[in-house]
Amino acid sequence: MSQVEEVLNQALKNPTQDGVNLNGYDLKGISLNGTSFIFAVLHDVVFDEAELTDINYSEANLKSTRFRNARLKNVNFGNTSLRESNFEDATLVQCSFRNTDLEHAIFSGATLRGCDFRGSNLNHTNLYHTKISDCDFGFARMMYVYAKSSEINKCVMTGINARGADFSFSRMENVDLRGATLKYSDFNSCSLPEANLSNAILIGCELKDAFCKFATMIETNLEGADLTYANLEECNLEKAFLLEANLHGTNLAKSNLKNAYLVDSNHSKANTKGADIKNTIFD
Repeated sequence: MSQVEEVLNQALKNPTQDGVNLNGYDLKGISLNGTSFIFAVLHDVVFDEAELTDINYSEANLKSTRFRNARLKNVNFGNTSLRESNFEDATLVQCSFRNTDLEHAIFSGATLRGCDFRGSNLNHTNLYHTKISDCDFGFARMMYVYAKSSEINKCVMTGINARGADFSFSRMENVDLRGATLKYSDFNSCSLPEANLSNAILIGCELKDAFCKFATMIETNLEGADLTYANLEECNLEKAFLLEANLHGTNLAKSNLKNAYLVDSNHSKANTKGADIKNTIFD
């Protein structure tokens, strides 16, 4: 049974609904603007197909809450619990998830624009086929995120921990991944043009057939990474660490490999035409 009318009447009387308990309510299709739910209990609430603008959910309990096909703008989820929540096919614009617990949340098919995820917990989150632009994920925890076939454009991802994440077949254009921990992550057939991966840790990463042209990888740790047939043309790999990396068929044409370390790497079939190999250590 829907409780939309009940909640709308309460919000009209008083837009400050802080601390309210709406546990398990069905609010499918509700339209709310300028309402505050700080410290509210909203566990298992259904907001599918809702229109939510200028809503403050900070410090609320939203575990297992559903926002499928909802439209959210300027919604504050800061410091909330959104574990196992569902934003499938939702559109989120300028929403804040700063320091929010989103472990095991679902965003598959969602569109995210200008959102703030700094310091959030996105471990095991499903970002399959999402469209993400101009978002800030600085220092977020993203271990084992499933982001296959996603589009990530002009996002800040500095210092993230995305160990074991799956970004395969994704397009990540102009993404700032400086200092990121990406150990054993999957970037197979991923497009990373002009990405900044300086000082990132990509130990054991899968980058087969990846397109990384013009990427910056200064002092990046690629130990044991598989770069088979990857395109690293005109990349800056100065002081990069490629110990035991697989560079079979890798395109390193016109790349900066100054002071890079390629000991025990499989580079015999790599294309290094026009590359700067000053002080590069091969053996």
